[in-house]
Amino acid sequence: MRSSNQKDSQSLQIERQKTIRLFLIVIATLILAFFGMYIVYQGTRGGGTGKVDVDLRSGKLSLSLNKPIIDQIQINRSTISSEDKTIQFTEGKIRNPDTIKELNSLDSIQPTQFYGKNFINQEAGFIFTVQHPEIWQVAYNSDGMYNSAIPVNTIYNQEGSHLNIGISQIPPEMSIQQFVTQNIQSMIQTGMIQQMPVVSYDLPSQTAFTIFTNPVTMGQSYQKVIIDSSEGRVFVASANYNQHLSSSTAIEDLINMIATLTIIGE
Repeated sequence: MRSSNQKDSQSLQIERQKTIRLFLIVIATLILAFFGMYIVYQGTRGGGTGKVDVDLRSGKLSLSLNKPIIDQIQINRSTISSEDKTIQFTEGKIRNPDTIKELNSLDSIQPTQFYGKNFINQEAGFIFTVQHPEIWQVAYNSDGMYNSAIPVNTIYNQEGSHLNIGISQIPPEMSIQQFVTQNIQSMIQTGMIQQMPVVSYDLPSQTAFTIFTNPVTMGQSYQKVIIDSSEGRVFVASANYNQHLSSSTAIEDLINMIATLTIIGE
């Protein structure tokens, strides 16, 4: 009888310990969730948006906050240097299926506005960082999805700085080097540039970044090209600013936007 009572007492203690552990896990998760909601609230006070997902059963917390998503996912970068400036640019495409699913599931994302410190065009399938969205405006033209002569998006400010993002269809066998070479030759022939630009390639991700002198403003201009072989298309982004009118903040913003431009793909 005594042995039976001891076993019952031990079983009761084990169950109590399990209950206490479960209680502690739930409390810890709720504390994390509260902390996450506080961070999101702080981020949304300035006009950004945020999301908190809490799974009490697994104790997982997922945050999408008012900060650059490109920094959160830590995508690989390559480097290009010209004169006294070194730029790190993201390589090609976001491939992580969980990240892609989360980006595509974000609600109320329009190609005409910023999302915190991010710009996301879900239809076209690209994202980039914008550090000071309050100084920029967005123009969107859906015809740019099918007409390479029309930018699908233009990000611009009152100083004349602007970023254009265009999409074109390309032959499946065309490489990033072939496309960029043809593009440079075309710009030289049309007088858009008067000297060979500096080009840096990341061949595995089919990405190229180009720096050249704009003969009109005499400032530096930037171009980023990403080939999406799976869709048979190429993204071409160009960033330009006025050497005499653009503020240093706007120039750094502009460079960061084009450098972080990354396509969202399978």
